[in-house]
Amino acid sequence: MFERPLKLTHNDSHRVYFTSDTHFNHDQKFIYESRGYKNRYEHNDALITKINEVVRPQDTLIHLGDFCLNITPPEFDAILSRINCNNIAYIWGNHNSCIRRYYEDAVTTEYGKDIEVYPYAVGKLTYLGYYKELIVNGHMIVIHHYPHQIWNQMQKCSWQLSGHSHYSNPTTRIENTDNKILDVGWDGHGKPLSFPEIQKIMMNKNHVSKDKHH
Repeated sequence: MFERPLKLTHNDSHRVYFTSDTHFNHDQKFIYESRGYKNRYEHNDALITKINEVVRPQDTLIHLGDFCLNITPPEFDAILSRINCNNIAYIWGNHNSCIRRYYEDAVTTEYGKDIEVYPYAVGKLTYLGYYKELIVNGHMIVIHHYPHQIWNQMQKCSWQLSGHSHYSNPTTRIENTDNKILDVGWDGHGKPLSFPEIQKIMMNKNHVSKDKHH
């Protein structure tokens, strides 16, 4: 079945933010030490504080995967409850941990086993699936945990937002001006990025044709 793009509006009363790869509770030094923290608990506290400084309860935070790792259900519930935003939209990453079980338990209860339904809301989380097309203030955005080489309407200067690479992929960094693609993950920005912030970044990026669609 054809799924229409999700339409959102960014304005003073409702802002739209993007992030990825927060890796809450990930007990590996290459995650928390590389971000300047002594342990996973200090890391969790700092990320929650920053999110709450930036994103208001009435805003929408779109998370492009790898929210958490190595986490128990009570730990997951505690972290989620501390994030003030009431509208978190989630794209599956490659590390889904409890956030996946949270979804599966709810869907199984309502629809039965081995069924996936998107979008699907569970409390403050809305699950968008593995891939989604958005229209924010009239602008087309393709979101996926993984970066693309070609995406829908790129010849019309649509954006592709991703994560996964922890800002190590040169093609998805701010300074790459070949195509309107950006890694919005935590390691590149240290905070969620607003729609206007991304819009400003994309103004300095060009469309470079990768195939016959010019």
